[in-house]
Amino acid sequence: MFRNFSIIWICVVSLTTFSNCRPADLENTCDVRSKSYLLATVIRYATGDRSSSCLPAFSFFEPWGVYDSSAVPKIAALTYHQGHIIAGGTFKMTGIPTGNIALVDAMTGKVIPNRFCPHLKVIASYSTTVSDGSGGFYIGGDFQYVQGIKRNQVAHILPGCQLDPNFNPVEDPSRVVTSLSILGNQLYVGGMFTSWGSGSQKNLASINRYTGELNTEFYAGDINNSVFDITTDGTAIYIGGHFSMVGATAKQGIAKLSPITGSLDTSFIGQAPGQVNDIHLGTDSNGTPVLYVVGPFAGGAISFFLNGTQTSWAPNPNSEVAKVTQYENTIYLCGNFTTIGATPANYLVGVDNQLGAIKENSFGINNNVKYGTVIGNKLYVLGEFTEAKGIQRNYAASFDLPSNSLNIWDPNFNSGVYFPSGEIVSSGSSLLIASNFTAANMMKRNNFVVFEEATGNPIEGTPFFDFQITSFHIKDNHLFVGGSFENINGIPRVGFAILDLPTYQLNQTNLNVSGTGSPEIRSITSNENQIFFGGFGISSVSGQTRNALAAIDSNSLTLTNWNPDLGSNSASSLLVLNDLVYVGGIFTSMNGVAGSNNYRAVDTINGFVTSLPASSNYPNSEVAAQSHFAGKILIGGIFTTIGSLGSFSNMATYDTTIQSYITPNPIYANATVSSITVSPEGIAMVGGSFSGLNGDTTSQFLAAFNANTYQVLDWKPNPNNIGHSSFYRNGKWYIGGDFNKVFNKPFGGFYVSDLTEKTN
Repeated sequence: MFRNFSIIWICVVSLTTFSNCRPADLENTCDVRSKSYLLATVIRYATGDRSSSCLPAFSFFEPWGVYDSSAVPKIAALTYHQGHIIAGGTFKMTGIPTGNIALVDAMTGKVIPNRFCPHLKVIASYSTTVSDGSGGFYIGGDFQYVQGIKRNQVAHILPGCQLDPNFNPVEDPSRVVTSLSILGNQLYVGGMFTSWGSGSQKNLASINRYTGELNTEFYAGDINNSVFDITTDGTAIYIGGHFSMVGATAKQGIAKLSPITGSLDTSFIGQAPGQVNDIHLGTDSNGTPVLYVVGPFAGGAISFFLNGTQTSWAPNPNSEVAKVTQYENTIYLCGNFTTIGATPANYLVGVDNQLGAIKENSFGINNNVKYGTVIGNKLYVLGEFTEAKGIQRNYAASFDLPSNSLNIWDPNFNSGVYFPSGEIVSSGSSLLIASNFTAANMMKRNNFVVFEEATGNPIEGTPFFDFQITSFHIKDNHLFVGGSFENINGIPRVGFAILDLPTYQLNQTNLNVSGTGSPEIRSITSNENQIFFGGFGISSVSGQTRNALAAIDSNSLTLTNWNPDLGSNSASSLLVLNDLVYVGGIFTSMNGVAGSNNYRAVDTINGFVTSLPASSNYPNSEVAAQSHFAGKILIGGIFTTIGSLGSFSNMATYDTTIQSYITPNPIYANATVSSITVSPEGIAMVGGSFSGLNGDTTSQFLAAFNANTYQVLDWKPNPNNIGHSSFYRNGKWYIGGDFNKVFNKPFGGFYVSDLTEKTN
């Protein structure tokens, strides 16, 4: 392929060189006479693009997500400015939402871009993998989807990270797969299951590696507990796990089976002292094949000759060993131990393959290691640690062999790796890692992150907010930020801050918002002259009394006279329309006068209450969201009625032309609506805690409808938690929320959609 690519590139260069003597043609990537067409063809060929379009099909945009190890991460506010997607909420990190199985660069640990290897997007508590020997992989776990497509616990991934459509084992959501091994045309699957389709295989099965069909000839009998590992010497398979019986025969933790029939090889006399976590087929100091066996049993690590006779190798760790691997004459142990014999050795150690004496003990790991493997001359480890040799390494590290020096490989996961999850296999210059993390290549970002629109990558140099962000608004060269934060980069700013654009540096203006508890700014908007903002717990701004609502001059950034005065109540949503500000929230008075409940318009000069949208019919509870389209205001919240007008379930439409709510209510939700955004074409994106709009309960937390016809769209993303914020740009919706799953794929509170996706 490289030779063909080189020839094509020479042609491109030659064409460019010798065409300078005539007037330049207009470039058109889809015109066969154009240089752009030839260059696009080269790119499509080099990247394996097989789309029917003359344009390269891939996008450089890589959606990142937000994460937090101590709280539920969420994006509560989203906006856009000059090629940047700006997100705020509650989170501590941002990373690439690969799911539990990720392909990363073998040297750096950087995730292979989605355009070269579509992320597998597996959601699992456990996962494992094995190479298919041809550039692809088999993966296993407790997942039910791969790339959003239904697959139960086992799947085959072709080269290029494409799901194999021909390999489709029988479905069984109750299965958990923890180990895979290949011999010939068979894929051996171990784990925790009571049957395989119509077969009675228990905890161990053999399936055809090309179709996924059960091999009914292979039956090991009733294995009475979990199988955690499977290895083979080419003539037999060895299994390790938590079992004590194989069929009617007592076999503690380890057994040798026929790869054809699954029958127990009784000539193998070995018995483990308890549960076996891992088996490694290696060699002893004489070059003789042996099985290294580790687990939580007393002694932690032993070895057997292939007939089951135990050897004299006995490193004697003081606690559980999760994984064992070998490089030349060094055996590496990974686990929870802190000593080998009487010698301190924390979590990762290299011992000799004769008696088990310590050889390498300088890895500087600060917590449990749950997995380790040697690929080439590198040792890769996964676990619960965050440091190696005094350098930050979150849950994954690699050491050069035989020097054992820490190298630069740093996939930097969002969560620790726990047994029995964890496996790494090689594919060229990449590594496929299967585990229980959900994202990789993490970067610190405290509650505020800015992504490049073109690539999706987070930019550097953005400020750190100490607590939650709930609202954004951009006007001129300023980003106005609201939330419950108290400091930005250590500088005091309570609830409201101004960032200068395009640098995102904190503006020196401090409005000194104060109140009871921790004031929170929940909504910000503007007209030509003022920035309006409102929230909860606010009683003073710039030293003057302002209850829940205030405004500043958009040029001088100083407090204005606008003062609707909600008393001790709160404002949740603001909408400027002509010379009015429509205020939604939870309140019973405005300007000190009772009788204005939860939704009322005030003038933009002083904040005096008006008769709009109604002087007597009010929503009976909070109005949390507003959006204007074609003379109508769509409102959402937790109300169920509007005065005497009747039932309005969490949504309503106010017609500003006739100054009346539309009845009967054309759009409603069966639970709280927290956000509404309408595109210029009239598509409304709705987020909240509901499970349906207008009686259609096939999608929860996010839905869309046509604001012209009120017809709910056939778009069922079914996120697993609330959608909080969205904006529309160039045919795509950018959506933020509490969710970490959309369309049966993992995400980190951020999702981009053109509303054409379907559930597979």
